[in-house]
Amino acid sequence: MKNLLMLSVLISSVMAAGGMGMPSFSDFDSNGDGKITQKELNDGRAKRHEQKAKEGRMLRNIQNAPSFAEFDTNGDGVISKEEFAAHQKARRGQ
Repeated sequence: MKNLLMLSVLISSVMAAGGMGMPSFSDFDSNGDGKITQKELNDGRAKRHEQKAKEGRMLRNIQNAPSFAEFDTNGDGVISKEEFAAHQKARRGQ
């Protein structure tokens, strides 16, 4: 019973931190201007891959990573916080 409680607390804390390994908007918005450019997305992904590799963990489904255009639904050349959140919500729902 104690192990189940500990697992529940762990899962709750992971979910509160943005989901099961899903990055947050700030992980990509490196200059803090409230939007993500194509370069920031690419750089953020590279940094995330490097960090996971150092931890001895592999990223699953790297080949299925969404394209910039899949995030940038209004086609303005940047990903807004709202576009990012909508995309993450849709991915969690899969």
